[in-house]
Amino acid sequence: MLRDFRNYQRLDVSFPAGIIVLTGVNGAGKSNLLEAIHYLSYLKSFRPARDREVIRHRAPLAVIEAWLEDSRGRPLNARLVLKDGARHVRLDGNPVTRFKDFIGRLHSQFFFPGDLTLIMGDPRVRREVLDLELMRLKPGLSDVFQRYANALKQRNQVLKLVYPEPGERRNATKLTNTLAAYTEQLVVTGSQMMRERRGLVRVLNGLLEPLYARLAPPKGEAVSLKYHSQVELEPDAQVADNYRLALEAAAEAEANLRFTTVGPHRDDLVFLLDGRRDLRRYGSQGQLRSAALTFRLALAALSAERQADQPLVLLDDALSEMDDGRKQRLLKLCQQHPQVFLTSASKREVQLIAPLAGAVYQVHGGSLQCVEGQV
Repeated sequence: MLRDFRNYQRLDVSFPAGIIVLTGVNGAGKSNLLEAIHYLSYLKSFRPARDREVIRHRAPLAVIEAWLEDSRGRPLNARLVLKDGARHVRLDGNPVTRFKDFIGRLHSQFFFPGDLTLIMGDPRVRREVLDLELMRLKPGLSDVFQRYANALKQRNQVLKLVYPEPGERRNATKLTNTLAAYTEQLVVTGSQMMRERRGLVRVLNGLLEPLYARLAPPKGEAVSLKYHSQVELEPDAQVADNYRLALEAAAEAEANLRFTTVGPHRDDLVFLLDGRRDLRRYGSQGQLRSAALTFRLALAALSAERQADQPLVLLDDALSEMDDGRKQRLLKLCQQHPQVFLTSASKREVQLIAPLAGAVYQVHGGSLQCVEGQV
C-alpha cells in the first residue's frame, strides 16, 4: 500500500508469487514502486534522494505499508511513514526505534542500473554492502561497527593534536596516552570487523561462482570475490596483533597525513575475472552487469541458506545490455526465487519474460493494471 509516495497518490495491490513484470514507458513509475520496497527494507532510497523528495508534491507525508508471509507462513506487517524529515516505523503495529531491530525483517536484494557502482565505484559502497549484510545476519555487530566508527573519529582528531603540522610532533604525555587508548579500541573492534567481512566474502564467493557460471555462456569467463586488506588476516587468532603491527608500521605516514591510514575503513571487496584480473579494468559492460546481478543473487541465496529467509528480488532494468542468451539464463535463475520484481520498458523483453511470469502489470501515471497472469 502506497500513499503519496513519488507519483503514487494511492495504490493498493496484492502481488502473486513468481516473477512479477512491471512495464510501461520511462517515467511511468516502475522504479518508484521498487524504490518504495527498498525504503521498507533499508529505510532509505537506492537513489541519492532526501526523504522530502519522495513525498508527492504538496502532500504532508508519505506512507509505505506491506503485509507479507515468510517462508514458514508467518505473517508480518511493516509500515513506514515519512513526515517532517522523520521516519516512523512499525512492525506488526509496534513502534521500532533502533535500526538493528528492523534490518532484515523485510529483506530484499536489489539491482538497478546504477548498481554497477558496486563494482566500479568507491570502495565505501562495497564495504557498506558487506556491513549491512553482516548486521542483518548478526544484529549485534551493529554495536561493533559503531564503536569502531567512534574510535576512528576520535583517533583522527587526536592525531591532528599530536601532529599540529605534518611530521611535527607535540610532546604531550596525556595526548600520547589518549592516542594509545583509541588505537587499542580500534584494534579490538577493527580486527573483529575484518574477520567477519573476510568470512562473509568467502561464503559469498562460494555462492557467486556457480551462479555466475550459470549466467555466463558455456565455457565462458569466471568471476570470483576476494577481500583485500592491508592487514594480514591469517590466522584468525593473529588478526588483532597483525592490525596492531600494521598501525605501528603506518606511524610515519600518519604523522604526515594526520589520519588513520590502515584498518577496515580502508579495505575493499575485489571482483576478479578468471581468478586473476581486476574486473573493473578488464570486464565488458555485460560482464560487469552479470557480476553485479549474481552478487545480489548470492546475497539472496545466503539468506535462504543461513536464515531460511527467501528475500524479495528486485531487478530494475536488469536485462538491458545483455545478449539474448544471458537474458534467458538470468530468467531461469529468477525462477528459483519465490517472488521477483522485474521492470522493463521494452516490449520485446516483456514478450520474452511473460511466459515465465506470474503476472505482468502495465504501469501508467502512478497506477497499475494487470494485463497478464493473476489479478
